[in-house]
Amino acid sequence: MVKQFYRDDYVTIELDDEVPCVKATAQGLPKFSEHFQLVQIKRLELLHQEIKNFDLLHLLTDSRQAGPILDIDVEFFKQSVLPEIERMGVKFWAIVLPKSKFTRFAVREMISQSEEIEFSTFDDMREARTWLKSKSVMAL
Repeated sequence: MVKQFYRDDYVTIELDDEVPCVKATAQGLPKFSEHFQLVQIKRLELLHQEIKNFDLLHLLTDSRQAGPILDIDVEFFKQSVLPEIERMGVKFWAIVLPKSKFTRFAVREMISQSEEIEFSTFDDMREARTWLKSKSVMAL
């Protein structure tokens, strides 16, 4: 079952307990850097709230409709968000990539320094969910 946690005009954050994962679906651009940061904090809140309820909780990002983000937002993510996600013990993160080469580059830059999380990128949501589900089965 998918349960919505947060939604605004840029992102929807949900818990998909079938995978299980915290899923963020981005569309367009954040209004400003503080908006991008708020969205990341909301994702962390849901992860903090739910991670204790699962043996293994993954992350799934659907950025197919996302626009580019600022360099300052990439740095915020790398310095603040990613380390917190690693500390919580997330091991697998599937990302459905946007068509925009600029946004693809930003996404790859955001995740390039992680040594704790196995990332996999996809062009299709079904493939991303299947990959995450396979990681849950392997962990049992």
